[in-house]
Amino acid sequence: MTTQTLSPILFCTFILALSGHTMWKFMWFVSGIPSSIENDQKESDPGLLFPIWLNASLVTLFAVQHSYLKTSEIGNFLSRHRVTSSLSRSIYVILTSVTIQIMVTLWTPITSCCLWRLNINSSFLWWTFSAIHFSAWACIYGGCVILDLPELVGIRQIYYFCLNISEASDIKSAELQRLYSHKRHPSFLGFLVLLWVTPLMSLDRALLAISFTLYMATAWEPTADDRRYHQRQLERKQHEISYSNRRKQMSSEFRYYRG
Repeated sequence: MTTQTLSPILFCTFILALSGHTMWKFMWFVSGIPSSIENDQKESDPGLLFPIWLNASLVTLFAVQHSYLKTSEIGNFLSRHRVTSSLSRSIYVILTSVTIQIMVTLWTPITSCCLWRLNINSSFLWWTFSAIHFSAWACIYGGCVILDLPELVGIRQIYYFCLNISEASDIKSAELQRLYSHKRHPSFLGFLVLLWVTPLMSLDRALLAISFTLYMATAWEPTADDRRYHQRQLERKQHEISYSNRRKQMSSEFRYYRG
């Protein structure tokens, strides 16, 4: 195996490992539900101003990185430095993963001030919250798979570049490319559930939930064209399912009459 063949494989493996590890840490960061929260009540926070400033800075860092790197200025900068479009998505994923790792590592809990605190010593409540979060993550990851996960993390672009063929985005419709330009992630509702459905809404959790909700509401806001595109795709999918069901029914009736 030559170096020219091995390098893309190692690079794609690195992207998968980094993004997978990052999402695993972020999942536990958002959905880590302790079996008991009585110990949190006994802990006292060293202060409020510095943790609030630090957590707000981390959220701002993520929002700026996640939005600014998608602008045309960054695209033109990469083009001037001979960074091909096949690498731009993978670079974006790597920097996003690093930003999330920094945010999760440096995040400071503030449990002395809480909006609500539910006693989940009962196994029923713990399993209820765990099931809700598991369902939300399943919807998010399922949507990523439906939206083409290899392209989402930038691996498909590298694969197509190595084969010297057009990128996958070039053959997608203009409506879908416009939708991807400002709403690449699925399940807005899934993230809202993860952020707000929690037994312990501490001050830092409230800051995270409010900041991310506002960010998603402004950055992912669909346009009228996006709504019409979704409506057409939904009607098309319903028509295909209905047509497939009619064919199966006709085929079943035909076999019944032949028998």
